Amino acid sequence: MIEVAEIIKSRLPITDVLSTYITLTPAGSQFKAKCPFHNERTASFSVSPERGLYYCFGCGAKGDIFTFVQQFEGVDFKGSLKVLADRAGVELTKYSVKKESNDPLYEVLERATILYQSELQKNIEVLKYLQDRGINKQSIKDFRIGYTPNEWRYMAGNAKSDAESVLMDRVGLVKKTDKGYYDRFRGRIMFPLADSSGRVVGFSGRIFDEPKNSPDGGGVKPPKYLNSPETEVFQKSKILYGFDKAKNHIRNHSFSILVEGQIDVVLSHQSGFRNTVASSGTAVSEMSIADSNSNLSTLSRLSPNVLLAFDGDEAGQKALDRAAIVALALNMNPKVVPLPKGIDPADFLHDHSSEEWKEILKQSKHFIIHQLSLIDKNNNSAHTAVSILKKRIFPFLVKIQSPIETNLYIEAIAKEFGIPRDDCARELQMFVSTMPKEGHTIQAEEKIDQQDTAPTLEERLIAFKMKYPEETKDYQEILDSIYFKNEKFIPKDISKDRLQIVTSTIERDYGNLEKENLKLVFKELSDKLREQFFESLRNKYTRELLEAEKESPSADGEEKVKTIMQSLHEINSQKHKKSET
Repeated sequence: MIEVAEIIKSRLPITDVLSTYITLTPAGSQFKAKCPFHNERTASFSVSPERGLYYCFGCGAKGDIFTFVQQFEGVDFKGSLKVLADRAGVELTKYSVKKESNDPLYEVLERATILYQSELQKNIEVLKYLQDRGINKQSIKDFRIGYTPNEWRYMAGNAKSDAESVLMDRVGLVKKTDKGYYDRFRGRIMFPLADSSGRVVGFSGRIFDEPKNSPDGGGVKPPKYLNSPETEVFQKSKILYGFDKAKNHIRNHSFSILVEGQIDVVLSHQSGFRNTVASSGTAVSEMSIADSNSNLSTLSRLSPNVLLAFDGDEAGQKALDRAAIVALALNMNPKVVPLPKGIDPADFLHDHSSEEWKEILKQSKHFIIHQLSLIDKNNNSAHTAVSILKKRIFPFLVKIQSPIETNLYIEAIAKEFGIPRDDCARELQMFVSTMPKEGHTIQAEEKIDQQDTAPTLEERLIAFKMKYPEETKDYQEILDSIYFKNEKFIPKDISKDRLQIVTSTIERDYGNLEKENLKLVFKELSDKLREQFFESLRNKYTRELLEAEKESPSADGEEKVKTIMQSLHEINSQKHKKSET
């Protein structure tokens, strides 16, 4: 395991790998970026090409190319090994790779995929159905589409041993009863669900044959689609169908297309729209916004831009609402594809050309504007209009984290309804004030959470100085240099309890640092803190400048503007001068 990992590392510099996911900016001998694992305005994510490591001074994320891929794409180490080996041109089969606890589960899922593929080739009716839906042979092969016979013990009967039957049960292929194992999937077209490295983790089966009578007499009508249950290797909130094939195209095109069904994805890729993925509506609604590996969180890290191409019926609108509210809370830019009522992307692509689908995509509008377009604004009283806004617009509008963007939509709403802009803004404020805590945007809650879990730069510096007083005394001058005119950085005191938490975090993140490395880390923290100090001053003077420009013209007012402008110029000059020393 170590051997092949080191070979991959030698072929893939950390900057080459990370730059395909995030934008890196040179900073001396290192690189910096905005951290992809938490929301931040200024770059606190540092990459060291020499050591092949990264570290975020904001949230504490750290590691090498393997840990980055694991966290970014939501896979385990084996998954990251596969992703990076493919990129490095390393054939894992040539190396002895240590077995991990979940490997047998992946192996039984892979074997099931092959069996289902084989059964599909034997069934002319199913092949004809797929052909009639517009799916060609190459797509069937690429997406590894299969079929499971309408039998109660097809997969159970293919188990090679009792141990494999247990494994099949653990991954949701079979169920165990007093009478033995029987198949969960019967008479269904099987779509393998894969993680971002391409390993099969579960299945989604579309009903094809009418089910035979249950051996225990059950007569419940089966669902049209049946997904694998949650297992050790499959969590539906973390899987997007087609993501392993779409991820590079999403990066390249800087937007994704989110649809509801597997056939929607297959036909989209077949038509050249390979940045398309699918997630069931329940998976979107049940996902946690705070979960960094949830499906939309992973999607947002590749690009904040997403086109929602859901069915145009009532169920599709409900799924659209669920996806949009999560996307907005993740600071994404969700736009709605205007599909005709009762038509899904697969139907459209079956009956129209790729160019026509491209034109439909170009007509996509931001979700808030889409919601406005659905409301009849001509036959509503002022009271009714407010009621509609509270039900159909405000719950989504409060999820937008940008005040500028929020104001733009308030103006659009006011214009559409013919009401004063300020009245609309006040109604939104009243709506927010009546919301339960969990209904607000996640931004404030994330800040509280980060304060509880991630020490600030200032706290880290204080703890460093107390833990390593001798090694850091030479850098007191760095802290003393953080000043501007009458503004000076003065470290705040922190409580003993908080200091203990910060010290524990340092020990966890850095371990027993050697003297030279400790100095390097302390200097990095100091430099970053100085940047934050000057950034806060620049924001302060910018606010003062905006206020001064609003005042009535006068000699005093012009002099005040000139003084503030001069201060801003001096701040920029001093910041750059300090950063170069």
